[in-house]
Amino acid sequence: MASVHVAAELNDVKALARLLDADPGQAETAQYKWPGARPLHIACEEGSVEAALLLIDRGAVIDIQNLEGLTPLMLACRAGEARVVAMLLARGADPTLRCPTRTTALMYASCYDYRERRSDRVAVIRRLLEDGRVPIDAVDEDGRTALWYACDDGSAERAGVLLIEGMADHTI
Repeated sequence: MASVHVAAELNDVKALARLLDADPGQAETAQYKWPGARPLHIACEEGSVEAALLLIDRGAVIDIQNLEGLTPLMLACRAGEARVVAMLLARGADPTLRCPTRTTALMYASCYDYRERRSDRVAVIRRLLEDGRVPIDAVDEDGRTALWYACDDGSAERAGVLLIEGMADHTI
């Protein structure tokens, strides 16, 4: 993994700034460990808010997709990184984008919580809903909605937020 990716992952803003000062093009350097991941992808999935802000300020493309078609916002949602999600939305990230399987950021926030100990999926869902642009009842390539993902994971709390606050259609 390139040093710029490690600095982004560890939220080491000083090292990241030095690396970008030496070669500004590193903000968009893809790496092999995660298919096509730019430093911004890694910072967002790891909850490295300050590193993500620095990368955006230095020209990183906020809605760039990795080789799997995932944006930094989708990765932050999947990881349950509420602070990163809020920052990305404030900086103009598009919550309506979809990956090749037609999955949305809201679906990623609603699905299986692989980082239960440190993630806050409910806060992420609420922030996406507050943004107002998120397609609450969008369906993926298999006809699943964000509500379906929350229910499939057995999360009454996430499902409740989608139903009550987001007014998700339970009939889809």
